[in-house]
Amino acid sequence: MSECPFCMIGQGEIDADLVAYRSQNVFVIPTLMQRENNPGHTLVLPLAHVTGLHEAPRDLLQEIFEVVARVSSAVKIAYQAVGSTITQNNDIPGQVLHHLHVHVVPRFDGDDFQLPDPRVSEAPRAVRLKRASLLRRSLEL
Repeated sequence: MSECPFCMIGQGEIDADLVAYRSQNVFVIPTLMQRENNPGHTLVLPLAHVTGLHEAPRDLLQEIFEVVARVSSAVKIAYQAVGSTITQNNDIPGQVLHHLHVHVVPRFDGDDFQLPDPRVSEAPRAVRLKRASLLRRSLEL
């Protein structure tokens, strides 16, 4: 079993019910840490253990960002967001999980979005399951 929790989720070893979308190479999950004013914060990740953009092959990068585009549209439907902010970090100080992932943060009028956000907190599993379900349905449209 892999030590990387993202690999474990991608391989279906844990939390398979949190996966909102899966292709041959990419999967989508609601992030554990959620912003109070931006419900539905989602991650798009490769199934393979790739640690940064600079290590990903071109075809994988293309698929990741095609899925990011779909998710950025789907969060508007799933969470009634007005838009989204897309971010990605490569080997930043304090980074704990070294598995390539792209953040899709739903945006709302008056959400007071900040990076970093001191109000970010762990979302209960039931909340993440509901958000995965909403996003899954929106991605099917």
